[in-house]
Amino acid sequence: MKNLLNLLKKDIREILTPQLLVPLVIVVIFYGLIGNVVQTETKKATNPEPVLVVDYDKSVISNQFIENLKSVALPEVYYGGIVDPINYATSKKIDVIIEIPQGFESNIKSFKQPEIKIYSVIKGISVMSVSQPARVKSVVSAISETLSDMYIKNFTNIDPRIVKNPIALKEYVVVNGKQSEASPEMVSNLLMSQVIFIPIILAFVIIFASQMIVSLIASEKENKTLETLMTVPVKRPYIVLSKMLASSIMALIISAFYLVGMRSYFSGISQGQFSNAQSSSILKALNLVYTPTQYFYIGLLLFLTILSSLALASILAVFAEDTKSAQMYLTPLMILIMIPYFLSLFTNIDTLSIPLKILVYLIPFSYPFIASQKILFGSKSIVYIGVLYLTLFSAIAILIATKIISSDRIFTTKVKKATFHLLGR
Repeated sequence: MKNLLNLLKKDIREILTPQLLVPLVIVVIFYGLIGNVVQTETKKATNPEPVLVVDYDKSVISNQFIENLKSVALPEVYYGGIVDPINYATSKKIDVIIEIPQGFESNIKSFKQPEIKIYSVIKGISVMSVSQPARVKSVVSAISETLSDMYIKNFTNIDPRIVKNPIALKEYVVVNGKQSEASPEMVSNLLMSQVIFIPIILAFVIIFASQMIVSLIASEKENKTLETLMTVPVKRPYIVLSKMLASSIMALIISAFYLVGMRSYFSGISQGQFSNAQSSSILKALNLVYTPTQYFYIGLLLFLTILSSLALASILAVFAEDTKSAQMYLTPLMILIMIPYFLSLFTNIDTLSIPLKILVYLIPFSYPFIASQKILFGSKSIVYIGVLYLTLFSAIAILIATKIISSDRIFTTKVKKATFHLLGR
């Protein structure tokens, strides 16, 4: 055990280099800064901003309109004058101008359609630059809706809501016999936000760990330190195990840093459509919340998947002669990871064709992606199948990796390189 710990410390020191740490810190800071900046700008966009209201009508209804605007903006009334309204707004650094025409009230009372003009001064290209005009237009639409209701009631003496929507819609979602009042789109979005991080975490950890173990073995082969290590009186399986442990530990740490940065980024750019309390109550009513047992099953699948990926990466690392070519040999592994990753995000595995479904289930990395969704709907068979399949696959892959690294094949195995000559030379 002491020899294993010494090997583990050595491998971690070799992985933990400035070339690894500097980009990691920069990326985490970058994600965090973008998230904070976007969050700050979003808050600014949602705060009431000054709006210039040019009131040529000066009537009771126009005053009511200005009062309603105060819910989303800070209206400054301008009754016209020598200065053009747009120039006046520019001098006051106001970007939205609303023009209420003369005869606004009389047109409404005579059931005519008055026209309100909105001028938006655009000073840059961004999503936030159009948020204030959009909020002002929403108020205009709300007032127009109110006037429409008033017209309908005066002419028909019927509730305007019944005239506009003769059929009332009430949606329910049923999951495993449990039901809750919610739309399927809402539940789908809530579920996606809950399970989306499991594929992301798994993809991050596998990719980072595989890159590290391949680079580590290739570096030791290039520097001839692996040959020296083979002469040390240490059990050969310990050499493989220490590299796997070192790579997985560092991959988990790096993934944690990346996820912290990404969480800050996504929290900045996303706007919650539903409150946390409402979301939690809906998911609990439908029994779509992970239990500690389910978390254990998912964690077990994640562990076995990482173990099998590291064993495969160790086998692929045998073909790498130096660190420059090391990443190229990870391409088959990356493809096997990306196939279930994207399929789990954008499709339902159960609706795939039979050949494609067989392909997905043959890929060992598919099971955590699939199980993280199916386990919420009470399907445990996929977990048991995944644990059994991954255990057998990992054991075979580790055995092959140990045999190769323990023999001279790790130094003699090479891939014949194809050479291409330009202009026939």
